[in-house]
Amino acid sequence: MADLDVDLSHARVEDAVLESHGATLRKALHALEEAPEGDFLRVMRGSVLLREIRTYCRKRPRRVTDVVQLGVGGSSLGAQALCAALLKPRYNQVVRMPGLRFHFPDNVDPDGFAALLDELHPRRTLVHVVSKSGGTLETQAQLYALLEWFSRKRKPFPLRENMVVTTGPRGALREFAEREGISMLSFPENVPGRYSVFTASGLLVPALCGVPVGRILTGARRMEASCRDDGVVGPAGRLAALHFVHDRQEGRRIHVELIYADALLLVGDWFRQIWAESLGKEEHGPTPVIARGTTDQHSQLQLYMEGPDDKLYTILRVNRFRSRVRISRHATPDAVGGRELGEIFDAEARGTQQALVEKGRPVVEIRLRRMMPEAIGELLLLQQLQTALAGALYQVDPFTQPGVEAGKVAALRILGRR
Repeated sequence: MADLDVDLSHARVEDAVLESHGATLRKALHALEEAPEGDFLRVMRGSVLLREIRTYCRKRPRRVTDVVQLGVGGSSLGAQALCAALLKPRYNQVVRMPGLRFHFPDNVDPDGFAALLDELHPRRTLVHVVSKSGGTLETQAQLYALLEWFSRKRKPFPLRENMVVTTGPRGALREFAEREGISMLSFPENVPGRYSVFTASGLLVPALCGVPVGRILTGARRMEASCRDDGVVGPAGRLAALHFVHDRQEGRRIHVELIYADALLLVGDWFRQIWAESLGKEEHGPTPVIARGTTDQHSQLQLYMEGPDDKLYTILRVNRFRSRVRISRHATPDAVGGRELGEIFDAEARGTQQALVEKGRPVVEIRLRRMMPEAIGELLLLQQLQTALAGALYQVDPFTQPGVEAGKVAALRILGRR
C-alpha cells in the first residue's frame, strides 16, 4: 500500500485537460529512460551507491561525535530534509553515543560558520565534503576555512581518518582527496546536485545518524512504479500538467505549498530549489513559495484568501504524528478541551483547505499516512519526477542552471579584482 496520497479533486482543472498533455509527458518519461539525465532515476533503482554508503558507515571512525556536511544548495538540502523528517525533533540535543550530531552550514556566513567550528573538536568531528564539480566556490571556501580554523587553534584536523568526499570523476576536490588519501564516494556524473538526494550527497549523513535509508529508496521505487500506471504518467505527470495549465492558461504563476508538519519544512525548502532552479528559464516557471501551517495562517492566509487569484495551493500534511500531546479538559474554548494537539493541527489544515476551496482557489492535497522513510521516499521522488516532466511542458532543460552559473562567474570576477 502507498504511504502517500495525492488528491486533485479541488484543483479546478478537468481530467480531460490534464490528459491532453499525456503524449508529451509519456514522451518525456521515455526520453529520460534513454538519456544520461535519467540517471537520477537509475541510481534510485540500483544498489551500488547504497552498498557504498553502508560500507563507509561500517568503517567510519568510532571516536567521532559530530558529522558536518560541507556543501551548498542541492549538495546539502536533500540530506537536511531527510534528517529533519526522519530523526526526532531536537535530535542533536538528545542523541547519545554512538549516535552522531549532524550539522549543515549550507552557507559561507562567517558568524554562523565560526560559531559551529567553535563547538567542534577536530578529532571527534567527521567532515563530509560534497561537490559534484569539485570546484563549487562556497564548498571550497568552507573546506579550507575549516582546515585553517583548526590549524590556527593548534588542533590540526586528521584529514585521512575524519574526512570523506563525495564528488564527480574530475575536479579540484577529487584531486585534493587523492593527494591526501581521503575516502571518496561517488557522485554520478549525470545527476545534477538538486536531483542527488538518492545518492551519497543526500543519504550518507542520514545513514550515519541511523536513518534506514534503504527504506527511503523502497518508497521512491514504489512511487516511480505508480507513475507508470496511466497515460498521464501517474501523480507526477498530473501534477506537472496541473502546474503548467494554471501557470500558462489561468495566469496563476505562483505555487504556494502550505506545510502542516514542522518535520517537512526542509522538504519544502528542497522542493523550492529543485522547482525554481530547474524550470526558471526563458521567462518560464511558476514561483514556489513555502508557508508553515499554522504559523503563516496568521501572516499570509489573508492574502491568499482575499488577495489576487494568481496562485495554486498545495496542502502538505500528515495523517498520524509520532507524538501525542493531550490538552487539559478544562481548556477553553470548549471545542479544544480534552483533545490532542494533533487534532487541532489537523483541523487547522483541513479548515484552511476548506476555506480556500470555498473561495474558489485551486487546491492540491498531498497527505502522508505517517512520517516514515517509505513515505518520504515517495514524496521526494514524486517531486523530482514532477519537476523533470514539467520541463518538457515548458520546453526548457530542467537539468541546467545557467542563471546560477552566471552569478558564480560574476562572484569570482569580483574576488579577482583585489
